[in-house]
Amino acid sequence: MTVGNGNTAKFWEASWIQGKAPRDIAPRLYKLAWRKNLTVKEQLENQSWTRGLWRMSLVEEMADFIALWDLVQEVQLTTEEDQISWKWTADAVYTAKSAYEAQFRGSYSSFLPTAIWRAHAEGKHKFFCWLLVQEKLLTADKLQARNWQCNPLCSLCGRLPETAEHLCLHCPFAIQVWGLVSSLSANLIRVPAQGTTIEDWWCESLAQQPQKERRQAAAFLMYTAWNLWKERNRRVFEGKELEPRIILQLIKEEMHLRFRACGAPVVS
Repeated sequence: MTVGNGNTAKFWEASWIQGKAPRDIAPRLYKLAWRKNLTVKEQLENQSWTRGLWRMSLVEEMADFIALWDLVQEVQLTTEEDQISWKWTADAVYTAKSAYEAQFRGSYSSFLPTAIWRAHAEGKHKFFCWLLVQEKLLTADKLQARNWQCNPLCSLCGRLPETAEHLCLHCPFAIQVWGLVSSLSANLIRVPAQGTTIEDWWCESLAQQPQKERRQAAAFLMYTAWNLWKERNRRVFEGKELEPRIILQLIKEEMHLRFRACGAPVVS
């Protein structure tokens, strides 16, 4: 929700403060608030949203009040109408198709998981890929959905919101790494096409391979995505950055270790 004149957005219910609703930012205050159905404009007049909050008795409630107060003061109403953005489409415009798909997102799997479990890779890589294809990785968009504080931007490029799809497929940094892996694999693996979803990327990358090459191709996909994820965590938790060519070297080293132990995958 993008608030304009505040005539439509509900103060407590709408996600108008940095993409979040006040009821989610300060649930303790929401329980104390009066007249929860008023709009943003109505609540901002004479600070009406604070009515009922005089009943605060806990330090945590007072801390929530100060935090919410600061956030509310940053918002300036305009003469434009409030706008609702639909997060399930790239252009933020609602479609019936996207609404239908959103209802079932994560509730079922439309891909065959055999290629994951039979890949020439270690168990941790297979499990990681299982989470990745089902969009279960705790990237910034997932953390924000749980109301966890985090940097919403991609840790690799710092430009766009961090999602699993962007981080592992479409980030400029990731594209550089995929280009190097494509050369390493003698074009067995290709750079992900812009706009493709994770599930489509996984299925299409393997569908075009001969049966005997799929376990090898799946391994390249797993080790590459895994090391992009590790680089993301390295930057978030250690404050360190590696270049794409170093990421490629780490991918080769992990695959060589697996080859020495199990005889596959083969890496030049």
